[in-house]
Amino acid sequence: MSSSEYLRNYGLANMKAQVAWQAGATGNGVTVGVVDSGVSNSQADLVGRISSASTDVVPGRNTPYVADDSHGTLVSGVIASNFNGLGTIGVAYESTILSIRTDISECTDENTDVCFSSSDLVRALDFAVANGVKIINMSLGGDGRLGSAFEAALLRAVNSGAVIVASSGNDGEANPGWPAQYAVDPRFAGSVIAVGSHGANNLASNFSNRAGVTAAGYISAPGEAILTGCDGTSCWQVSGTSFSAPHVSGALALLMDAFPNLTARAALAILIDTARDAGDAGTDIVYGRGLLDMAGAFRPVGASSTPLADGSSIVTETEPGSFVGPAFGDAFARQTALGTVLFDSYDRMFAVQLGSAYPTAPSRSYQAAPFEPSRTATTSLALPGGGRLNLTASQPEATPEPIAPRHDLTNAPWLGDEPRQEAMLDVAIGRMSFSTWQGRGGATSPFDGAAGDGFAALAQVDHAARGAVRFGALSLAAETGTGDRRMPLRLVEEEASTYSRATLAWRGEDGGLSFSLGDLDERLGPLGAFLPGGSDFALPSRTSFYAAGGDWSLRPGLAVIGEAGMGSTRVEGRFLSTERTAISSTWRLGLLTGCWTVCDRISFTLSQPLRIERGAFSAYLADVPVEYFDPLTYSRRSFSATPSGRQIDFILGGERRLWDGSSMTVQAVASREPRHVADAAPEFALIGAWRRRF
Repeated sequence: MSSSEYLRNYGLANMKAQVAWQAGATGNGVTVGVVDSGVSNSQADLVGRISSASTDVVPGRNTPYVADDSHGTLVSGVIASNFNGLGTIGVAYESTILSIRTDISECTDENTDVCFSSSDLVRALDFAVANGVKIINMSLGGDGRLGSAFEAALLRAVNSGAVIVASSGNDGEANPGWPAQYAVDPRFAGSVIAVGSHGANNLASNFSNRAGVTAAGYISAPGEAILTGCDGTSCWQVSGTSFSAPHVSGALALLMDAFPNLTARAALAILIDTARDAGDAGTDIVYGRGLLDMAGAFRPVGASSTPLADGSSIVTETEPGSFVGPAFGDAFARQTALGTVLFDSYDRMFAVQLGSAYPTAPSRSYQAAPFEPSRTATTSLALPGGGRLNLTASQPEATPEPIAPRHDLTNAPWLGDEPRQEAMLDVAIGRMSFSTWQGRGGATSPFDGAAGDGFAALAQVDHAARGAVRFGALSLAAETGTGDRRMPLRLVEEEASTYSRATLAWRGEDGGLSFSLGDLDERLGPLGAFLPGGSDFALPSRTSFYAAGGDWSLRPGLAVIGEAGMGSTRVEGRFLSTERTAISSTWRLGLLTGCWTVCDRISFTLSQPLRIERGAFSAYLADVPVEYFDPLTYSRRSFSATPSGRQIDFILGGERRLWDGSSMTVQAVASREPRHVADAAPEFALIGAWRRRF
């Protein structure tokens, strides 16, 4: 918002009224009863906003409208000043004011210009109830209870479904005055709110009565240097909790306009639940529940769910750190097919884009893992027939303090600070061999080096087994691995991912070739996704993959390496599934050669990380209705699983052995369209490492 009338009043931005306006809420159709000193029906900024049913309840006077900018006019201006290019904007600028003039002229306090009698306040409440008003603003107060007749009228108002917004008072005391203190009276609790004042700095105004005993039913709203009662560009600047209360009344009108199923009591509960914390954490004796905040009030509150056509619903919550597999790139982020509705704990309906529950995978981390000293123990036994059994185990050396935190949201968000440990058992007899491995704390499977590693690695297994048989230059191997997921404060998800792979390989003097086929079962989502199984957004999947790779020496000191793989993925989620199988591909091509002067070896690699080439998702979801109370209809939605771009990595690496036996490696990486996003800026990385054996 940049209009001059919006900018004149800091209070609108402070309470984030623009969030409600952007959602289409203006207060249209909502009437706010203002129990006060009457209103000017000719005030320029209130033209068309004053109800013709406005009245004067003081017996014998019959003067509902006043000629000047009275207290009631200024209060009404905070609620409903027109959005008309002059003056200021009211919080609910299309609401209607039912002015109930209640002031009397015989004030016992000579410093008070406007005062009220309890009997007239009784008439005012009853008049509001008789006219169906659900929001009653009472910017007034005193030191004592208002008597049994008033309390009976207040009970009638509450029972009719009305809420009362009462200013806390301007004496700078520890507790609000009355009727604000009725906010915590069990007879009225939840239907009366006490409103204090704060300024543009979000600090409680010096004059404002604090929350005190009403902390559970008290919030603070802008009340210092408020502009209202404008005629053209000439405005009154006023301060007091009298002008904090109408900010809250206007906020209630916005909520009831935007969500017409809300009762006034529910709308008030939302304002209390979503108040912005201030002062001491939680509810406190200065700010009560906090500062008025329409941004919070216009977000879903409590448990939210989306209805499905079969009568069930899904809970619209995902685990922190969740993401879809990087092969999908921005396919979820850029789709518009998953627009539907959700209902919060107050049964409010919101339009929602479920695709936002599937965040794009984070950027790859190029940071090298920290060096962790470890102890390794190896036992080797000879077996009959020339066989051999080897047992190897390793665990970290004891260190006074952790070298670096192991928690990694990019590669393994479920890993905590458990130590890195692994053990491996090898048995070799003649042409046959068998190996089993188990690891924890981020240890990686040793069974790599064959085609299809890019798919197998997605399982991030912590135990695996492999068997192989050799026939001269040919070998046939089969392996399987399973990974568990250990999230903090959650049950272990056992066998969250499993892969199986069979590989036929040939190795000659100048190089080798391998062909693999396999299967990848991922309960936490397809192709490296992290969508924990307890969520309705989980996408358990199964992928069949095929790959071929090899290396070949063209001449001494010059070799070429390459690999290509393809996968076929099916997904069956709670509400979202693959309509057409997702076909993925990955490839890399590299050249290794000697380097005569500054290095010993140099490599150049061109590669494409795993990417979806074709496929589609579909869901059967509720349509967003044209009108709030229209019955829900459902339709089938589909969107492409293919990302907008194609990431290509260019990698240049070099290695140099130094005179003292150590070695240094340098790798430069450039990525075009990173994360398979077409308009993403290129990414660059330079990685260096120095190693020495002791």
